[in-house]
Amino acid sequence: MLFDVTHLEKVYPNGTYALKGVSLSVEEGEFLVVIGLSGSGKSTLLRCLSRLHEPTSGIINFENRDITHIKGNDLRAYRQQIGMVFQHFNLIKRRSVLDNVIAGRLGSLPVLQSIFGKFPSHVRDEAMEKLSIVGLADKSHVRADALSGGQQQRVAIARTLMQRPKVLLADEPVASLDPATSHSVMQYLEYINKEYGTTVICNLHFLSLVRQYASRVVALKGGELMFEGGPGEIDRAWFARIYGDEAVEVEIE
Repeated sequence: MLFDVTHLEKVYPNGTYALKGVSLSVEEGEFLVVIGLSGSGKSTLLRCLSRLHEPTSGIINFENRDITHIKGNDLRAYRQQIGMVFQHFNLIKRRSVLDNVIAGRLGSLPVLQSIFGKFPSHVRDEAMEKLSIVGLADKSHVRADALSGGQQQRVAIARTLMQRPKVLLADEPVASLDPATSHSVMQYLEYINKEYGTTVICNLHFLSLVRQYASRVVALKGGELMFEGGPGEIDRAWFARIYGDEAVEVEIE
């Protein structure tokens, strides 16, 4: 078992209950997709798993170790194993694509290398390898802000791969992309999952993408876990329970 989450709660300082006793398990090598309305707790769940947010209560076990409230060096070591991909790409726009990818290793490189940008050839070679994985090796010396949105998201994925993560957490990675580009990004996440065995936990809105890429699905509503199963099990009745009776499913071709 990779993650074993028990009765996880997150209450924000303004009193908002983002997660209300969520319990779930994640197997190594899964492509788990989390669905639900905006505000259902999807992003909070990923941020608690990455320990970007401090859980209010409950337990998060990672590889049979309680990491719920670890701090200091233990927290830094844990985060090195967890890669995050966000809706907004968070690239350094004026720097090259290659420099942006190398940034994924800054936490483990000597400080002077990080300051002056003088990186060993093996680090640059590894960054080029990650760019090849997402099909952008030919863009390595292009400025990040010269790329399309889908290409920038693929650079962000390559940057995350520089951490050599055991888990890749993707928070609405295609929310700001057009349908064709969305499939392109999802296909690279699928490739990383299947080819390298990297566990992927991904928040998505579109069920057409969920059905195509997920090995398993969990649904949140109002901070509570309300569905857990295969993507093919989400029929019209479940769709209405998750999203509301008046919701209409939008397909991405």
